[in-house]
Amino acid sequence: MRFLLTILLLTLLPAAKGWELRVGALRTGGAELRSIQVQLTQTQMTVRAASGAVVDLGIKQTSIAWDCTLERSTEAGTACSGSISARSPAWRGTLQISSSPKMNQAVARIGEASLHWQSPAATSAQANARIRLSRIPLSWVQQRLTAAWPDLASLSGFVDADFQLAADADKLSGRLALKDVAFEAQRGEAAAAALQLQGNFSVQLGARPALQWRVVRPLGQVLLGPVYFELPAAESALEVSIVKDERGAWQLPALNWHDGEGLRFKAAAHFDESDRMEVHIIEMSAALDAVSKRYLGTALATAGFEALQLQGQVQASGRFFDGAWRSFDLKLQQVSIADPAERIQVGQLDGVLRLDPGNPINSMHWTKASVYKIPLGDGHARWNWSPDTLQLAEPLSIALLGGTLRITALQRTLVAGHAQWRGAIELDKLDVLNLTTALDWPNFSGSLSGSLPGFRFQAGGFSADGDIQLSVFDGQMRISGLNSERSFGVAPSLGANIELDNLDLKQLSSMLDFGEIEGWLDGEVKGLRMLDWAPIAFDARLHTDTRFPRKKRISQRAVQGLSSVGGGGSVMGNPLMKLVDSFAYTEIGLNCRLVDNVCEMGGLDTNGAGYTILRGAGLPRLTVVGHQRRVDWPVLLSRLQAVSSGQAPVIE
Repeated sequence: MRFLLTILLLTLLPAAKGWELRVGALRTGGAELRSIQVQLTQTQMTVRAASGAVVDLGIKQTSIAWDCTLERSTEAGTACSGSISARSPAWRGTLQISSSPKMNQAVARIGEASLHWQSPAATSAQANARIRLSRIPLSWVQQRLTAAWPDLASLSGFVDADFQLAADADKLSGRLALKDVAFEAQRGEAAAAALQLQGNFSVQLGARPALQWRVVRPLGQVLLGPVYFELPAAESALEVSIVKDERGAWQLPALNWHDGEGLRFKAAAHFDESDRMEVHIIEMSAALDAVSKRYLGTALATAGFEALQLQGQVQASGRFFDGAWRSFDLKLQQVSIADPAERIQVGQLDGVLRLDPGNPINSMHWTKASVYKIPLGDGHARWNWSPDTLQLAEPLSIALLGGTLRITALQRTLVAGHAQWRGAIELDKLDVLNLTTALDWPNFSGSLSGSLPGFRFQAGGFSADGDIQLSVFDGQMRISGLNSERSFGVAPSLGANIELDNLDLKQLSSMLDFGEIEGWLDGEVKGLRMLDWAPIAFDARLHTDTRFPRKKRISQRAVQGLSSVGGGGSVMGNPLMKLVDSFAYTEIGLNCRLVDNVCEMGGLDTNGAGYTILRGAGLPRLTVVGHQRRVDWPVLLSRLQAVSSGQAPVIE
């Protein structure tokens, strides 16, 4: 701008025929022009440049020209106003400059953007220039920002500014505003809309320029990974400091935020020689109640925990570089978790997690915890944390349902950028009565023991690496292919295959309040699929074991129950039958294939009249035959519930 004013002052010199000036290059304030040609007559001035650039912003243009008409006045001074032309239409506009004994001014307009420069003509060291920017498009700097952030896909918005330039030309100060800012990363991992950021700023010019900006009451919408939030209009503030280092790279020595009551942090970011960013969380403190409502609502809702209530305090600091945390300190104080759906509860959680190669052991302590209404005993876990792995330092034993849950291994790693948990667990003598009571299932007694040699949990999905072996009802249950999706989210799903071997039918039938059956139960449930913990598909084939060493008997009530399940009605019409409390039998078999909410029924064998469910032995010999081959699943459930409650089921 001073170059143009100097040229303008030259017009005061006599120039009857005009004159021409050529300059090889002009550099000032990070901008440069090359191959400059100035032509001047008494009424016209033309300035042309083969190319121009603002290096720090990544802006380059060719064939730039300004043609203006000269106006001279003894009192008003000299002015020149005309159009700016460039190869790109986006950079075409107008420029007007003037110089008088009192004031030098320049006004440039390109599209909606404008720059107004005003400086007193006095030579006093106290005379400052005033510069006003209006609706400068942020898209002008997108190329430069993309070099530092390659994932930046789009950027829009405007810059407004009003500031003073000190007479010694090394310091700016004033107001800076970013208006209607929107940006989006290529993979949608970060985005913002309607950002409004304004506040006081100062800039130190020179070889190593520096910017300080304090934003008060920012507004807008922000998405960072799974976290979406609206910036509050309350007493919040953002402080930013940007400095160019000796290598010419921009650094962020300060990035500070506080929102009044919920979240406060101080951070910094630096770029190395390869433009890799290193982030330092100098200190961070958060009140979980306010933070969860203000910042985590969308993330929790996406995970299916929209009503989750968090309390307590969190403090953290750390260093993030090259895609991973290199150091991190996390302190939890009196943290509580309450889920109205009772999927997870923690009365109080305290502890420290520290990513420190010199002191890798960390500890966490909790009280009054539960998962899906199943109470967990108080516990204390020790962890080994490295930059790539969080691992249980020693086996963890937790009191569970009168027995013990033993987590023999648990490890968190990153797989393709996503967290994955792997581990192994053992169950020892869990009280089945306590389990059924907690889950609101029909009460029955017994003991449950077993092991899961390996499992994985990632992105809400659970899968077992091996078979789960359980000891229940004095027999064995093997679960294979166990997997789930959205385990703690909306409409969780589960899949598995189940094999039964030598389950004690006397214990099982007593648990179901189904009457009494003596014998062993074998069978399988293939292709079990559950949605929101209700079965939607399976192929179950259950039968008694012929190896049972004693006589097998079944009570009247159990006979009636089996008959009702198969839709056979009452088998106790014979008065003689009513005189016998129990009956001998050789085999029991019942099949159900659930498809589209309908059970396709079967038994030991099939004939034209139906299928055999029970084959009797001795006298009186009793046979139970099912006649309904297709039974609606809700109807079948209601029949089983009626039998277990002692009512006579309705057979239609």
